[in-house]
Amino acid sequence: MAAAGMALMSTATGVLGGTVAAATATSSALGLGAGLFGGATLFSAAAGHFLVTTALGTALNALTPKPSIGGNRGYQITQTGSALDHQIIYGKVKVGGVRVFDTTTGKKNKVLHRILAFSGHEIESFEEIYINDELVTLDGSNNVTSPDRYNGKILINSHLGSPDQAADATLVADDDVPEWTSDHRLRGISYLYIRFTYNADAFPNGVPEVTCVIKGKKVYDPRDGTTAWSDNTALCLRDYLTNETYGLNEEDANVDDTNVVTAANVCDRVNTPDGSTRYTCNGAFTTAAVPYDGLSNLLTACGGLLWYSQGKWRMKPAYWTDPDLTLDENDLRGSITVNTRHSRRDNYNTVKGTFRGEESNWQVTDYPEVSNSSFVSADNGQVSSVDVALPFTDTSVEARRIANVSLERNRQQLTITASFGMRAFQLQVGDNVKLNNTRFGWTEKEFEVTSWTFGLVDNNDLQVQMVLREISRSVFDDISDGVVYERDNTTFLSPFDVPDISISASAVAQVLSEKLVNTLNITIGATQSERVDLVEVQLRAEGDTDYVSVGTGELGVFSSIDLQRGNYDVRARAINTFGIKGEWSYLNGFNVDALSADPADVTGFDKQISGGTIFFSWTAVPDLDLSYYQIRHNPNTSSVTWDNSNPVIDKVARPGTTASLPSRSGTFLIKAYDKGGNESQNADTLEVQPSELPALDNVTTVTENPDFNGVSGSSNVVVDTTPNPDELIIDNLSSANPSGTYEFSDVVDVDPIGGSSRNCRVTGFVTFNRHTDYTELWDNIPQAWNSWPGNWDDWDSEDAAFSDHNVVVYVAATPDDPSGSPTWGAWQLANGSDVVGRAFKFKAELTSTNTDVSPSIETLSATVEY
Repeated sequence: MAAAGMALMSTATGVLGGTVAAATATSSALGLGAGLFGGATLFSAAAGHFLVTTALGTALNALTPKPSIGGNRGYQITQTGSALDHQIIYGKVKVGGVRVFDTTTGKKNKVLHRILAFSGHEIESFEEIYINDELVTLDGSNNVTSPDRYNGKILINSHLGSPDQAADATLVADDDVPEWTSDHRLRGISYLYIRFTYNADAFPNGVPEVTCVIKGKKVYDPRDGTTAWSDNTALCLRDYLTNETYGLNEEDANVDDTNVVTAANVCDRVNTPDGSTRYTCNGAFTTAAVPYDGLSNLLTACGGLLWYSQGKWRMKPAYWTDPDLTLDENDLRGSITVNTRHSRRDNYNTVKGTFRGEESNWQVTDYPEVSNSSFVSADNGQVSSVDVALPFTDTSVEARRIANVSLERNRQQLTITASFGMRAFQLQVGDNVKLNNTRFGWTEKEFEVTSWTFGLVDNNDLQVQMVLREISRSVFDDISDGVVYERDNTTFLSPFDVPDISISASAVAQVLSEKLVNTLNITIGATQSERVDLVEVQLRAEGDTDYVSVGTGELGVFSSIDLQRGNYDVRARAINTFGIKGEWSYLNGFNVDALSADPADVTGFDKQISGGTIFFSWTAVPDLDLSYYQIRHNPNTSSVTWDNSNPVIDKVARPGTTASLPSRSGTFLIKAYDKGGNESQNADTLEVQPSELPALDNVTTVTENPDFNGVSGSSNVVVDTTPNPDELIIDNLSSANPSGTYEFSDVVDVDPIGGSSRNCRVTGFVTFNRHTDYTELWDNIPQAWNSWPGNWDDWDSEDAAFSDHNVVVYVAATPDDPSGSPTWGAWQLANGSDVVGRAFKFKAELTSTNTDVSPSIETLSATVEY
């Protein structure tokens, strides 16, 4: 085809070029005849037989593995030259133009007159006009009114390129431009006449760049017989095939319009997830593009096929058609040749490329890369990319859809060549067909006809030889499919078909080299265990990037020892006899914390009383991380809790299961503690009645409640009069571990007359609760919620069941007269032990491990028995 030219007139005189140079184009001239596309009828009189062949040439399959797509996208900015190629615009696109006329008039050449030609055909409209990439607004007289700096300084007249358009009236009427006359009509060329009036502030960088968003070529629609603007890809393809100036100049009769109608309906079909039209064509190119590249570029907009068959051009966008015919072994006339995979050169698992549209501000931009981990895995982890430029696609959504079709279509790699009987005569290239073959394990497996040959062979047998390539409906949906394309080649068990597996796990505590550790036991199972040779198990801490190997072995239990507490992700996959690895199965966020579980409750808590001693025994707790036991005492036998009881034996280290104390009445409680500080949920209890203790002749009791008339040994223990009766609390709770002491008001003198010392059993008795000294707001609670004991649903008081406060009663003895100046001995626990002395004094020590928390003493007393 001769290039259509546009000549620039840069002087005030001369002849303006720019008319379209007509040229004829035939298939043979374009190199698109039978030799390339197989659209030939070959006769051999000597052989006495004929062949009719139709095939899909890779040149016109837009999404072949390594597409050859030109970079011709039309004019992006204003062009200048003596004979430039016409620009062809399909759909809607932003383009630049060709400067075909420039002249200046006025004082000091202040006014510039410019003609910018945009297309070598009639267009629908100039949708938007940009000056230096700023959208401008025109008034009713075509003067630019905004941006403000252009107001009154630019006039723009538009001409759509109709066959009968007149010359620009404004320019013709300008007496200062005599060289532009009414004969300068530029028929068939869309253009703008722009008049710039110089202003230094408006045009600081000289003559500005002018670009336009244009709705381009009007195309024929065989569905209703109209010619109008459309971005339907099938209609644009038909226009290119039949156009006499820049296309193939095919006769309308040589285009299968029934097929075009079907293709156009597919392109207009609105059934995509985002509601957009499926395939649109929006782009531009120049007549410098050879028809091969022009057709290839247009085909990318629908991911389609174009072929010449039986004297007609036919097309098929990327969409699914249900097969109408099923062939089987009875239709075969010879052996089947099977190619299972592409060559490495033609195979890929990732598609990337570019598009251009409004969402990219009309710049050539990368669309979202399309890849599939299953394809990459099938290619042994090697990422193989292909660039598929989409010059006629203007949205990232459409671009990604087309790229996904390209990727998934390429993974349908099984190709067969075979000869069939006359039932295959009804097929043509682009049709889908089902195939049954017991030997290959095909049951209604779907193929696409990519080559079709009909003719006489040996013994004058009429046969149809076809090349079929596997295809699937899922190729054309908007779902990214993966391993399905590796598994649909046959109904036989494939060496690539690896069964799924199941994963379960449990965390246990285990002793390893005298160290207690967390162990994660991972159990791997499979419903088709006979098809699993080995399994591979991997593990990672939640939040880590990389997995580490736990092991590879037979189905069963895999263990990972000495893990830190936390959540872990587990994955495993099966490996079959051929060494093919299956898909990963996952168990995510499994908590490994066997060491933080509360130890079991103590059971079998029992006692024996001998003389002045109570001997305790209990059953050992089985927990491997057991640290010690604690025994507490409360002088009461009702309303007793672990929290309001006083520790009398802080620790009985494992493996001990016995302890002893001086005899006393009341309730004893025991819990187990592990190495993490966790305690049993429930305490085991036993009671000691006063009647069970050895009787002594004399008993003296001092009782401080309810008046609490003693003194604070540390000036911060006070009587709280808010409750009734009064309670004894720590007043200052600002320190990290608040504490205080209270000394009893009375002293016990066991021999005020004789003045001798005696061996006495001394016991302190106290009952207390938990007192909180803060405003009752959530934010003031001094504990983290997940540290609260018990169950949330069981709570009726936020002051209950905490072990963060305590009260201990102490005694000091003296052999002297307490009313004089006695010398007192050291303070020791008043826990029922024997203490020698004439007089005895007592104190209570209040402690807390929590700011704003104090024990609140309700009853406080002591007894001296002898």
